[in-house]
Amino acid sequence: MSSDVQLHGESSPLIQVSEDPLCRESTLLSLDTWVTPTERYFIRNHFSEVPHLDRATWRLVIDGEVRRPLHLSFADMLAMPSTEVVMTMECAGNSRSYVTPPAEGLAFRHGAVSTARWKGLSLNVLLEQAGVKDTAVEVVFEGSDEGREEEDGVASDLHYRRSLPLEKARHPETLLGYEMNGQGLTSDHGFPLRLVVPRWYGMASVKWLTRINVLDHPFEGFFQKRRYVMINQGPEHALEREPVTALKVKSLITSPRHGEVIQPGACTMRGFAWSGGGEITRVEVSTDGGLSWQDAALRGESDPNAWRQWEFLWQTPFPGHFICMVRATDSTGTTQPHTITWNFRGYANNSIHTIAIEVPTLMAIPS
Repeated sequence: MSSDVQLHGESSPLIQVSEDPLCRESTLLSLDTWVTPTERYFIRNHFSEVPHLDRATWRLVIDGEVRRPLHLSFADMLAMPSTEVVMTMECAGNSRSYVTPPAEGLAFRHGAVSTARWKGLSLNVLLEQAGVKDTAVEVVFEGSDEGREEEDGVASDLHYRRSLPLEKARHPETLLGYEMNGQGLTSDHGFPLRLVVPRWYGMASVKWLTRINVLDHPFEGFFQKRRYVMINQGPEHALEREPVTALKVKSLITSPRHGEVIQPGACTMRGFAWSGGGEITRVEVSTDGGLSWQDAALRGESDPNAWRQWEFLWQTPFPGHFICMVRATDSTGTTQPHTITWNFRGYANNSIHTIAIEVPTLMAIPS
């Protein structure tokens, strides 16, 4: 269960999760529109310093297993045909606070997820220009953010780098984004250019992009092999570190909030559901702790890359305390689990969102 707490002493609708590195999540109540306003959009950084780049001198390098390496300015990017995608992005560590037993990592509640309208150019346009060789298998993306990571007593200075399989990199909706919700990117969101990868967890959408390196072998970088992999229970020698990739089917109740006291009668419950495996086809709500389920209505726009709004009209039966739950199913037939298989860093927690609310007894006012 969860509650939304505003940043102390600030008017920001974001919850501070960490100051170093800067990480802030949205309050569930603020997620009340299909496209999330930029000021309500969650922030996930990996290092202390937020890069502040000069658009006039910034360059993007594309090299490696290509026939024609490219060195592009921001003006070059703007001169190419643009495209837009509305995309839901979720941090792989979202909902980590509710993993049992507690998982390693920043204690995100449920608000490290948002949806934006991104504008940029299809990455494949530049890969075509560069002439990807037949030997290519992966594409590595490097941001200008850098810092120190320590593991097993060994510290290393490194940039944030992540790779995509060549097929995903060449998908026409994988973008190099330079606008968010109709405005240029802010520093917090990757100015001047970031990768935007629909249907994958947010770690893939590298910010402050400066280099794209095409490889003829799998990438073995720190954030590829030591982070964003599933480390389940068991002896180290027997573990298969499955990489975190596509979004799992998931839903949230954004209104009412956990712990809210609602008046007897009609209550409209609202929220969002999304999946990286297919479109949302069904959302169900339980108001009795999972003993019974009823279908919610799907509302608003339907886009395979974005979340779907849902709504459920509940006639409260009597005063009392109620456990309310929501679960989603996508077009592949996959439904949210009640709990997830534990993993060391609490990644991809798509367990059923549960809140408690109270319906009070109406007391007669003495005459």
